[in-house]
Amino acid sequence: MVSKFRLDNTKSAATKEAITHTLEIANNYAGELSMEVLPLSKVELDPDNNRELALTLNDAINGIEKTDPEYDRKKQDWESLESLAKTIKDDQLINPIYVYRFGNKCRLIAGERRTLASAIAGKKEIIARIASQRPVGTKLKVLQWVENNERSDLSLAERVASLEAIIHEYRKENNTHQEKITAKVLGDLTGMSITQARRYILIFQSKPEIKKAIQEGKIENIKLIELICTVKNSEYQAELFKAAISGLSFEEISKLKKALECTQKKKKERRGRKRENVSLGRVRPTIVKLIVDALVASNVLEAKTVEQVKNICEKSQWDDTEAAEKGFRKIISLLDQGTSIA
Repeated sequence: MVSKFRLDNTKSAATKEAITHTLEIANNYAGELSMEVLPLSKVELDPDNNRELALTLNDAINGIEKTDPEYDRKKQDWESLESLAKTIKDDQLINPIYVYRFGNKCRLIAGERRTLASAIAGKKEIIARIASQRPVGTKLKVLQWVENNERSDLSLAERVASLEAIIHEYRKENNTHQEKITAKVLGDLTGMSITQARRYILIFQSKPEIKKAIQEGKIENIKLIELICTVKNSEYQAELFKAAISGLSFEEISKLKKALECTQKKKKERRGRKRENVSLGRVRPTIVKLIVDALVASNVLEAKTVEQVKNICEKSQWDDTEAAEKGFRKIISLLDQGTSIA
């Protein structure tokens, strides 16, 4: 009977690798497991596990009663599982559910959606990996993470919450409440790549407004959050965040980031450039007039330039601040031409 639950050779290498990895996680966290094909009638949902679906296994096997007070919600759950049910009907279930023995029944650890979809597909049996007892703490949270990760409709906020639950249990079990969780630790716990683990670590360390946007479903792209959080300039980070919640695409925000980085580079270059000019600061008109008079009286200027300076002085009102500044600028401009020094 087990032979009909086979891994289809037409499945992609990526799919096979994902399934293999899921089984490795189960082996690491669920203790001693045996593989069996169970009648669906022997499987029951664990009442101690939090459920988001209203649909029960009895509903999936026998149909939803129209008099059920939760009919509308259960109908929505049913419809959300129809695609998975069709896949199971066409290709068989290739990823086992996880259960533990409870009396003469087996209670679900992970695989609720697959179980319900199998019932909707009309299956009478389901392949399962069976633990001798219910896993708790980190083991349970990781198995639930594995299960939830298969959902295409799982929001980023739900993924983050699931990982936070794993970290909470890990810290509690290891008495490491103050220890910083690294990407390697998170990767080892969940089996995700170091790159993906780093992205989630960035979320855990992000600013409150970014966490709030994730919670409210305004940002779902984890790579986009990585792009924003890796910007060190807080002003630019705020600008990218604003662009993200406004609905700009990842590509558009990437271009904006490059533009901001280019602007920042130019500012650094300007700050690092050697100054070629001298600032006189705030100088009173009378002091400016003394400087000009001393320059005219010296012999460092060509006669032609001296006459030009005298001409500017005669036309300037040195007791008027604005007029004195304009006159002085004209003289500086004249001297800056480079032909006025004798």
